[in-house]
Amino acid sequence: MKLVPKYRDVVTDDAKELSKIESHIFTMDNLKTNFKKEIRKDSKKIFVCTIEKRKKNQRNFYTFIKSFYNLFSKTKNELGINIFDDFIIGYAKIWIILDEIHIEQIGVIDTYRKQGIGEQLFLLCVKYSIESGSKKILLECRNSNKAAINLYKKYLFKITSIRKNYYPYKNFREDAICFESPEIQKSFYKKLIYKKKN
Repeated sequence: MKLVPKYRDVVTDDAKELSKIESHIFTMDNLKTNFKKEIRKDSKKIFVCTIEKRKKNQRNFYTFIKSFYNLFSKTKNELGINIFDDFIIGYAKIWIILDEIHIEQIGVIDTYRKQGIGEQLFLLCVKYSIESGSKKILLECRNSNKAAINLYKKYLFKITSIRKNYYPYKNFREDAICFESPEIQKSFYKKLIYKKKN
């Protein structure tokens, strides 16, 4: 059975699960976000990507497969969840500051990376920013995160500065690359964003 990712706004009941996957995705950062508080803030917006819950008539057919994954799935072992349940595999969190948006986090569980999920979460953030009337988007990422750097450049984000030794990394620290979008209300940028399919 192909697992189809779904995208939606966060709900309060997601807070506990988001805390679990944050510690899994951002292992080196030692983050402990209080998602219950974050979800309630008017200045914050969170999107999640989930794997669809299997239909009832599929349950018997997948009992064996479920047992197999319970034994061998990295996702099950690390997160204590079942890959056939409806659960969060990625999320994006943004901070609204006047007429600017700061993308604070975009993360996807290892097992589901390189499938375009991070890009779709990023595009949800950009579209929300455009539709809310914001003018620019700011973000930063690790110097070693080449996939993220290439994604931001693909959507015309420019490097504005480098924060030296910003992120913890094993026994030393890693630079942060700071990015800024073009003016996102410009017609050329809206055309770039909205021609992409969700």
